[in-house]
Amino acid sequence: MSLIEPLQTIRDFRTQPEYPLWVILLLVLMGTMSGCTGYRPLADFVARHQTAWLTLLQ
Repeated sequence: MSLIEPLQTIRDFRTQPEYPLWVILLLVLMGTMSGCTGYRPLADFVARHQTAWLTLLQ
């Protein structure tokens, strides 16, 4: 079992999501494990890695 499988089971209550919730949660978890301790560092982490991860995960 991978980390992605449990994240995919979390129900998404958003009405018009741009990305699946599990992708967002995965990016947040990876940013947190990389030492991002606030919203701005996390946003910087996602901005740096979003394109590569979305390409890989699709």
